[in-house]
Amino acid sequence: MAPSVLIIGAGGAFGRPLVEEFVKQKAKFSRVGILADPAKVSKFSDAAAQGIDIVPGSFLDPKAYKGFEVVVSLAGNAIMRLQPAMIEAAIAGGVRHFYPSEFGSDVAQDSLKTFRYFRDKRVTRDHLAAKAKEHPDFYYTLMLTGIFTEWAADPFYGVDVEAHVANTYGRPDAQISVTSIPDIARYTVESILLPLNPGVQKREIRVTGERTTWQKFIDDLGEVQGVKYKCTYLDPEEAAARQDEARRSGDEAAELMWSVKPLAASGNGIVPGQLDNDRFSFRPESVKETFRRVYG
Repeated sequence: MAPSVLIIGAGGAFGRPLVEEFVKQKAKFSRVGILADPAKVSKFSDAAAQGIDIVPGSFLDPKAYKGFEVVVSLAGNAIMRLQPAMIEAAIAGGVRHFYPSEFGSDVAQDSLKTFRYFRDKRVTRDHLAAKAKEHPDFYYTLMLTGIFTEWAADPFYGVDVEAHVANTYGRPDAQISVTSIPDIARYTVESILLPLNPGVQKREIRVTGERTTWQKFIDDLGEVQGVKYKCTYLDPEEAAARQDEARRSGDEAAELMWSVKPLAASGNGIVPGQLDNDRFSFRPESVKETFRRVYG
């Protein structure tokens, strides 16, 4: 039977490309819905015109999940900590397969055990594991994709694509796993169609477009643009000090920001282990291919 899927957080930066991919593959699903704040339903009129159901309601209300088997959460920083409550409501509403908001590095790495930015993701994973013990028919999937290629070449990580400079916290030889946004969307949609293994309630999908070093990533960007980037490597301890300052002042947004700023060139922005790329129907873009699409 074709699965039914509800998307939470479709209004965010990754929401639009994910919805676009669901539209392309809509015939493979019995129903695809977007959970929307009743006051913001009109925001999704384009998706509705393409056959996506817009479901007004709250992600804390079990009734919002009625009629859906699978939930894909795209929760951002502001509501990340509410995912355990979402999971409770989803299970009460009949959902039997949950995708938490992962789409990045593997937060289970030992080096990330105390990484502040991923704290709420770790709490969510623990909650999913607990719910799986209570409900033998409940499954969950962790999408481990590495950093979004397009977002790694961003001022947030000190990359200025117009001035051709990169002032980054970290080191040049740090490993980084990256995947393009369209490919992450496609991996996510296609993964829902992969059969689950009965009794194996936790599933990890490990996929990347490319694993490289931060310096090679920047060099590839420069090659596509026909320039040479000036790279400066900053001390991650400076970011850690600013993170702690933000924590002590009660500025959680700044605390999260300074926590994650060094990630790209830290060596922790990776997807370790055996990849699942060959389980899918397509070959993902390389770093250069993504940059040619964006900047070519």
